[in-house]
Amino acid sequence: MKKILKITGLAIAGLIFLALLWLANLLLQPVDKIRVYLSLGPEPQVLMQDKFQYRDLNKNNRLDIYEDSRQSAEARADNLISLMSLQEKVGQMFHPAITIKPDIPLLMFHFAMGRVDIDAVDILDKHISHFNFYGKPTPGEIAARLNSLQKVAARTRLGIPLTISSDPLHEASRGGGIAAFSVDGFSAWPSQLGFAAARDAKLTRQFGEIAAAEYRAVGLRTGLHPMADLATEPRWPRNFGTFGSNADLSSELTSAYMLGFQGESLSSDSVLSMVKHFPGGGPQEFGLDPHLPSGKRQIYPGDNFDYHLKPFREAINNGLRVIMPYYGIPVGQTDEDVAMGFNKMILTDLLRDELGFTGVVCADWGIVSSRTWGVEHLTIKQRYKKSLDAGMDQYGGESDTQSVVELVEEGQISEARINLSVKRILINKFEMGLFEQSLVDEEILPQLVNKPEYIQAGLDAQRKSMVLLNNKQVLPLNKGKKIFVDGLSAQDAARYGTVVESPEQADVIILYLDRVFNGNQVPGSEELIDQLLSSILPNGDLNFDKALLDKVQRYASYDNLITVVDLNRPAILTELDMHSQALIGTFGVYDSVVFEMVFGEFNPRGKLPFEIPRSMDAVLKQKEDLPDDSEAPLFIYGHGLSY
Repeated sequence: MKKILKITGLAIAGLIFLALLWLANLLLQPVDKIRVYLSLGPEPQVLMQDKFQYRDLNKNNRLDIYEDSRQSAEARADNLISLMSLQEKVGQMFHPAITIKPDIPLLMFHFAMGRVDIDAVDILDKHISHFNFYGKPTPGEIAARLNSLQKVAARTRLGIPLTISSDPLHEASRGGGIAAFSVDGFSAWPSQLGFAAARDAKLTRQFGEIAAAEYRAVGLRTGLHPMADLATEPRWPRNFGTFGSNADLSSELTSAYMLGFQGESLSSDSVLSMVKHFPGGGPQEFGLDPHLPSGKRQIYPGDNFDYHLKPFREAINNGLRVIMPYYGIPVGQTDEDVAMGFNKMILTDLLRDELGFTGVVCADWGIVSSRTWGVEHLTIKQRYKKSLDAGMDQYGGESDTQSVVELVEEGQISEARINLSVKRILINKFEMGLFEQSLVDEEILPQLVNKPEYIQAGLDAQRKSMVLLNNKQVLPLNKGKKIFVDGLSAQDAARYGTVVESPEQADVIILYLDRVFNGNQVPGSEELIDQLLSSILPNGDLNFDKALLDKVQRYASYDNLITVVDLNRPAILTELDMHSQALIGTFGVYDSVVFEMVFGEFNPRGKLPFEIPRSMDAVLKQKEDLPDDSEAPLFIYGHGLSY
């Protein structure tokens, strides 16, 4: 018996050892790291030729056209393409994710994929030079990691620099939603809806200029934003990332935002702005989001397709260089019901031929491997072929370069077609000066981000985004009152009066309500990834739940209830308005800004960027593609009071 137990113990210990070894391999990737180190060439040297200084990126001790910053971006791209292998070309067409200081869910995802820290391997083996980052790092950690990856890229055969992208990183802690984040160490601003509420194109462009400066400081050169979609369907979970329901306002602000990031033309001071989601992702059937199979249908019951194109037309006319189509299927709008990324009538006939777009079309993340609406029956290679034939240039969230290489080797896709996409991609790199300077100065970084003037500008934008929906002659409040707060910072409230512990003791109750969330969107499949995505996407019920409304009614019985609601998602406010002495809408602001407004330190000026429906019955009767068309709305588009 002792022998059996001993053998069993040894077996368990062996399994534990193997598991730890596997985990260590995932974490450290020693074999890959050694191989990458041994495979890399020398660092590029700075050389002189005829008194002209250049980086010898391909280490051949002579000046090639693509290394010569005096040449046009087009000539440099043509020269570089002539030197590239097919594999090196195809690598430019992929844009997968990297993580920097990931949280546990992100780390587990990488474990599930079988590898951690694969970025350098993708650069060396797959010749990928575009990545978007996720994680929760500080600006210094972002800069250090991106510099290390740029150094790897510089030591590859041709020394092609990386272009690193990111979703929004500047939203105040209470702002945004899905795919919008805050970096501790960057200035903080309202969400896109907040800029729409402020109705100030100059302010929006100022944000773009400041955010771009902070992006450049850490090595980020593409923003996967703004969203030019229109918030015509109040149930759609991603309304938070739009400039509201009005196409004219969205057109003005989308271009201002983009020009703030890019400038009037691309240069070393530019950050690319990838405007999305063409041709407008707002009219989702029942408001269901197309990240999930249940939301794959984009519909136009009001025959209003062209209305959603307006912001994209304006951006294209103002120098848009990169665009992202959405996941959905434009039902009944083209000759086949397939998603935008596989739809030639959308990407070629409409986007390029009619609207005149000449830049890069980058697919939304995972359209080939995962979000394959309308082409589920096709193989992976067939999906790549169909999307390339439709007009796609680059694949967000994908890294399967071999499938595209095989399509060319098999004669299904011409190398000339690949060259066309790669040239568009490389021109952007050249015009942004990445071949001349791809590294950032980590030592001076603290002086470049979160400057006092940036912080103040962000706070001013938050103030301008606040919308006073109703005021029954109670605001602004005088200081010195007894204040009960629910959902807001007691410490911030204490600057204005005495914070009490119960509503019974208070002169005024200030209640904050987060975005309405009554459960999750039905996934539409049993796939694990769909179940995970479903957990962060809300269903279409815009009512606040009964327990919360009962609390509101109880607070109202003590009189002087001021309700503050995060409207980054439209909500049914009818009962809240009835019970509140004042009702305020926010789109991503600090608690301190809320108290500043309530106590009259500034006069609210924001206007609603969409209407507020009176009831869910009215929501169910409105049409997904028409703006502000619910019956007898509680507050109309553009509503907003001042003191």
